[in-house]
This record gives sequence, structure tokens and C-alpha cells, in this order.
Amino acid sequence: MSAPTRIGFVYCNDHLAGTITEYSVQAGYEYEFRYDTKYLQSGLAKIGANLPLTEFPLHRNYLPAFFTNLMSEGWVKRHQAKLARLDIDDKFGLLLAHGEELIGPIKVLPNLLKHEDAAQKAELPEKNLKGFTIDFARHEFNEVAMRSLGRASISGVQPKMFLTHKPGARKTLTASIGIGPYIVKPSPRDLPHLAINEFIIMRLCQLTGFDVADHALVPFSCGELAYVTSRFDLDTTGRNTRFIEDLASVMEVAPGNKSSEALSYEHALKVAHASCGYHAQILKDGFLHVLMAYLVGNNDLHMKNMSLVRPLDSDTAIGFSKIYDMVSVAPYKEYDGSELSIWLMESEVKDAESTSSYKNYGYYTEHDFVAFAAQLGLNQKVAKKLIHSLVKKVSQNLNKAFNSVTGFDELKHVVFNRIQARMETMSRPWL
Repeated sequence: MSAPTRIGFVYCNDHLAGTITEYSVQAGYEYEFRYDTKYLQSGLAKIGANLPLTEFPLHRNYLPAFFTNLMSEGWVKRHQAKLARLDIDDKFGLLLAHGEELIGPIKVLPNLLKHEDAAQKAELPEKNLKGFTIDFARHEFNEVAMRSLGRASISGVQPKMFLTHKPGARKTLTASIGIGPYIVKPSPRDLPHLAINEFIIMRLCQLTGFDVADHALVPFSCGELAYVTSRFDLDTTGRNTRFIEDLASVMEVAPGNKSSEALSYEHALKVAHASCGYHAQILKDGFLHVLMAYLVGNNDLHMKNMSLVRPLDSDTAIGFSKIYDMVSVAPYKEYDGSELSIWLMESEVKDAESTSSYKNYGYYTEHDFVAFAAQLGLNQKVAKKLIHSLVKKVSQNLNKAFNSVTGFDELKHVVFNRIQARMETMSRPWL
């Protein structure tokens, strides 16, 4: 192998976990990840599902998905490339330039961390943000975000940034320098009222019994509402004590392929099941998550919007993280072209084979979700019970969720009708 061109030092909290090295070769670039000897002796777990603890280096002719899935996407990625004077396709360069602060315990640096630069405890978020405001206006968002993100990265295509409490100002949130305890997402101009949309859907998820990320609607100084969510990767002391790894990373899927037609929820949940030591509850939790996405009209449940939680001292994940990024695409016709982000079953990927009911109706019904459950190893009785119970809970809490914010009647009408229509599909006769 030729001489290295660039090297990244990979840390898990304050511990040097290893190095990721780039080599220039005739065909392009190759990458080598190697664990640090002291880390191997520390008793800490592997840093990624596909990075097993071994003294032997891992070689790839591409940057492993674990690292590419740590990086910013979309709008933030474009601006970070411009600031760092890097090509937007220079994944490794962007990781080194903006890997100092990431969600979870991992950071990737171009130089060894000095002792005095060891990570500090993060500020803890408050669960109740009622009465809070953001100290800048919506039209200032882009400028403030780029100025404040620094060397931090934040995944997701939708514009977002970190917030923290403003010192000396009661109930005021301000831009955090680097990572902060909150993530704010304003409504994009081409997706009107998306913040309200996400708040209502997340509230509905919460009311129906899902474990969701803390969330709130908080106004900018101009009065426009933004969706604010609290970070859930911190423990009660403000430290990262768990790995949060999205299924794209666990499945070794690059960010650009997170909604690939080669993927199915059946395969994704089986991978999650194996990563969690084959605990049966994982299959039920994942099944309900996918069903809820279908019921609310969320076709954006891609592999970066489902994550597993793993203790720092264990190679086995303990389950799914809190639910995040659930919206209904019903109001946005240009994004409303599919029922789900990826295929439901692996048979649909391989030979486009659907249930007889789908062939007749042209959309998913109870029959499809029972068949999906069967592929996961859940019997028909269990599947039907899970479906009927969730539909009942959604129906019972629908009005409460929509009444959690006043106004926005047109948006509410479209989303409400989509959910009602999707619930009705679960009572269609099997054909």
C-alpha cells in the first residue's frame, strides 16, 4: 500500500479508539481503520456494528458507512464544503474538517486530542420548553447556523442547527457554538408549516405509546414557529454513555442509498434483531414503527431515521432509540409519490411479489402487514393484535394530537384525512 495521504484520529468520548487512514492508489483511494492498542485493552466495546474489536486493520476501497453516516447532509454539507474549501464529494476531507462534535460519543479529528481539550459535559436540555423563544428571526437562520456550527456535524437533509440556553436570559434559546442540547428545524420555504406537521405527528406518536424524543414548538423572535427537539444521546449527567448508530450504518448503507429500492423493512428489522441479540421485542417495536409511519403518511422512514442504542461497554445493542423525524408528506404533493420510504418485504425487492390484496387494491392493507409480520417471525394472531391495538390508539388520540396546536386548519385537514384513510385500509377484506 502506498504512503498515507490523510489520517483521522477517532475518539470515543475521551478515549482514542483508533485511526482511519486514507491512501492514494491507482484506482482512487483506499481506507484503513485500526483500533488503538490501549482501546483494545480498555474493556470498551466496538465503536460501530461493523467495526469489530481486533488488532488487525480493516481495509476498504471506500470510506466505511460508519464514517460517512456521521457526516452532515444536504444544505449543511454544501455550506461546510464551501467553508472548508473542499469538494462536496470529498467525504473524508469533510469528516476531518467537521468531525470534532458529533451526535453520540464519537469524534474524528485531524490531530491527536490534547489532554486539556478533553470533552466537557454537555448542558442538559429541559423537557418543558413552554414559554421559550429563540433570540433570532427565521430569516437569519442560515447565517446564524453556518456561523455557529463550527466543526460540528449534524445529519439529515432538512436545515437544522443546535441551540442552547442564553446566559442571563430567562426562557430564551440561542445558537450554540458547536453541539448544543437542542436541535431546531424551521419549516423549509418549499414545505410550508413542516415544523407544525412534525410536532403534531410526534405528539400523536407520544400519545399512542411510542418512546419519542422530547419536542416542542418554539417561536423565532419574528413569531414564526420552529420545531425543537432535545438530544437523547446524553445521560442525566450530560455525558455520552451510549452509542447511537442509525440502521444505515449498521447495514453498511451509504447516506445516499438510505432510501434505496434495494432495501426492505423486513431485512432492516432482521439486521436490527440480530444486532440486539435476537430479542423478540425488537421485531415488535420495529414492526409498530413501520406501521405508524404508514398510518400517518410518512414515506421518509429511511435507514438514517431509525437508530439502535448500545452501551459503551457492550457489543450488543439494547433496542431502538427514541423515535424522531416523523412527519406526514400528505400536504406536499411533490413528495407524496410512495407509501413508504423503502419496500415492506424482501419479496418486493427481489421479484416485485406482493400480496394478492395489494394486487387488487393497489395499496397496503392489513393483509400486507400481517404478511410482513410473518416474514419477521411474528404469527398472524400477534400481528393482528398489534395492528388493531395501534389503529385503536391512533383513533382515540387523533383529536388530542391535532388540538395540541391552534390554527393551521388547512394543513391539519389534509394530514387528518390521510391518517383516517390509512386507518381504514387496515379493515379492508383480504382478497
